[in-house]
Amino acid sequence: MAQQSKNYKKFLATSMTAAMVASAIAPTAGFAAANFKDVPAGNFYFDYVSALANAKIIDGRPDGSFDLGGKINRAEASKMIANILKLDTKKAPAADFSDVDQTKWYAEFINALSAKGLINGKGQGKFDPTGTLTRGEFAKMVVEAYDLKLKADGPAANFKDVDANKWYAKYVTILFSHDLVTGTTATTFSPDAQIKRADFAKLLTETDWAKGSTLEKPNAAAPAVESVKAVNAKTIEVKFTKAVDAKTLKNASDADVITVVAGQGAKAAGAITQELSADGKTLTLKATNFFKGDYTVKVPFEIVKDVDGEFVKAVNAKVTVNDTTAPVLASATSVIKDTKDAITKITLTFDEEVTSLDAVKIDGKGHDFKREGNKVTVEGLSLDAAKSHEVTVVNAKDVAGNVKDVQTAPVQVTVDNVAPSVVSVVATGENTVKVTLDEELAESLKVTAKVGSFTENIVKEITKVNEKEYIVTLKEQYLFKNGNSDAVTLTFAKGDLKDEIGNTNAEDVTKTVTVSKDIAAPQAVKVETSETNGKVTAFSVTYNKEVANPTAAKISVVNSKGEIKAQDKVVKSVALSNDNKTVIFTLVNGLAADQYSLELAEGFVKDKALSPNNSAKYAFKVDVTEAAKPVETTFKVAGVTVEENVITVDFGAQVKAAGTGSALNAAAYQVNGVTLPEGTVIAFGQKEDKSLDQTKVEITLPAGFVKADDSKAIFKINDVQTLDNKVSQPFTTTIAVTDNTAPEAQSFEATTLTEVTVTYSEAIKLVTKNGISDEITLLDNKGAGIKITDKKVTADGKLVLTVAESSAVAKLVTNTVNVENADIQDAAGNAQKAGLTISK
Repeated sequence: MAQQSKNYKKFLATSMTAAMVASAIAPTAGFAAANFKDVPAGNFYFDYVSALANAKIIDGRPDGSFDLGGKINRAEASKMIANILKLDTKKAPAADFSDVDQTKWYAEFINALSAKGLINGKGQGKFDPTGTLTRGEFAKMVVEAYDLKLKADGPAANFKDVDANKWYAKYVTILFSHDLVTGTTATTFSPDAQIKRADFAKLLTETDWAKGSTLEKPNAAAPAVESVKAVNAKTIEVKFTKAVDAKTLKNASDADVITVVAGQGAKAAGAITQELSADGKTLTLKATNFFKGDYTVKVPFEIVKDVDGEFVKAVNAKVTVNDTTAPVLASATSVIKDTKDAITKITLTFDEEVTSLDAVKIDGKGHDFKREGNKVTVEGLSLDAAKSHEVTVVNAKDVAGNVKDVQTAPVQVTVDNVAPSVVSVVATGENTVKVTLDEELAESLKVTAKVGSFTENIVKEITKVNEKEYIVTLKEQYLFKNGNSDAVTLTFAKGDLKDEIGNTNAEDVTKTVTVSKDIAAPQAVKVETSETNGKVTAFSVTYNKEVANPTAAKISVVNSKGEIKAQDKVVKSVALSNDNKTVIFTLVNGLAADQYSLELAEGFVKDKALSPNNSAKYAFKVDVTEAAKPVETTFKVAGVTVEENVITVDFGAQVKAAGTGSALNAAAYQVNGVTLPEGTVIAFGQKEDKSLDQTKVEITLPAGFVKADDSKAIFKINDVQTLDNKVSQPFTTTIAVTDNTAPEAQSFEATTLTEVTVTYSEAIKLVTKNGISDEITLLDNKGAGIKITDKKVTADGKLVLTVAESSAVAKLVTNTVNVENADIQDAAGNAQKAGLTISK
């Protein structure tokens, strides 16, 4: 089967407003097309469910959940497969399944799949639409839907419960060969098990991402705080979902922008130091005193950025610190060069900082010690390394006053006779190189660097990053004399790489690294506006690298009328942000609300390359709005009326008839939390002259949609758009709807020798009109009709039919009659459902 081509892609254009003040906090809720309460952002299935919901492939449950653990029936699966393949469900001929009622919502999807030859029944001419889908059936549907063939070089399925002779075996094998499905265990696939809605969403989404073209892959999630937790009384740890740019953790005054605020009764922690991990994802906060009580860790709005320049979502995270655990001796270690050497130093490591220690004993003998942080060292020893030794510590105390009386640990001896080595040398800038070693040095790093034919050592300075990493800065005047790149040779002289126990490199170590000249112009990547008291008073332009020297004279401005405006009559000042990547434009006071077209000429900013590169010309628009004169992006629905289950919506403006935001899309409307089904009749209204009125729609609630009268049904409208792309504001009102669900005959039984009692889906009544012989036919085993001589309704709403011999009745058939002639009705006046055949 040929792949279905994608008809369109959806692009979401958003206008972001940045507060640009440290005290502002903005809401940070995640967004999905359907905000299912059981699939929050961060849930394992979030991306899969969101992809399907955004494409209108799936619906949730009436309670607002997706029901991850729920089962999925064959009708629901048919709808999803037909929609994801973009099949024409309106024109497909009726499928030849006796149990697929063509008046049901699912019929069109089963018809479309059947017409394409993508589904089979369950035997005996039945499809079993309400039967739950199994994992084996799912494998077959997906393989045939995407026309997958066995991938010869793909992984081979080897599930013990997949019998090669079973019908589903080849489908499981094919799907597994494309690495699109896994087993329920390492050795089982569970082909007959019912598939959960969560797994169906995941497997269908991953298949379309890999083999189809309907679903959009999710954008990477915005950086956020993943967790805030107390490690101990001295330390609070903040984890981020993405690596954070360390420069954005400080403001212009070099103060920390992430702060810790003590709650009522909490201990004053004193000065708090902050340290960002090497991977940029963990920020460690350490108190000079210690934490005890409730605190709030505040990450400000649009200040902290990740390494890609995206703002970390603001958060005020509560954390309670109540350290009642004493410090634990984690290890006692010693490193020697040779097994013949004596142990001269032992290092004790605790799981937290130790503030005092009464004694350290080795093999029962007390020794002097040095204490720093969570480390305690004992030096000046002379112990036989071939023997076992035990360390005892007495009354180890932490900053919170927790004390562990006596702890012991064996001394673990490691032989290290290998000199420190250079793991890598990587260029980090035009004239900077990161050197990574495999262990800490006993002394400062020593290295020389040479380039080209120069004999000069071009090392300018060496900065220690951590125990194993150093940044070597090169003298820029020696670089790029003959091109845009240079091979630099670093030499670590014999004996200069020395570890704590005296291992040194026996010969010179040389490494070559290529540094490249930065010749790329800085590029603008984002424009944002900032408001004060509801009015746009500034905007910012963010570049993809650090820049300098923004020049106001290089700004050109034109208003919406095409009038050229003097730069200083629009922009009061320009300044760089703390990270030197964003230029902030402050607007003049009283600037008229309008849309302004701006152009920043070439060289408006320069980057910080050794030979600075000019920015290219950049043009963009800024909407300067104020509370009283907003640039409208939404509109209000004017009103709603209803009469006999026909809802008339007055939008007050012309609305779309197709595509995104169409007012004729049933998915835009809900009654009592249930989205109107596809196929709901929705049409534009008519004006007095009978011409089309595109400001109003009439929605006819489909038969069977309303189960009971409700004078206060909740009616909602979502995301309808006007012809100029304004989106409807959230609209909710109450309307009166009337039960339009026909009672269905479900069963019958002989209750006396001459009476047959028929049970319906709800209580029915008899309206004396023309009798009921035209509405119900009774048949015997041979298909002959049985005469109904009388009828009545029981107190609980069941129909009792009088016949000559009740045991002779084998079948009951409900017939079609005009509604006005129907005698069998429910309390709301709905005639019984016709076309049903019920056997005894």
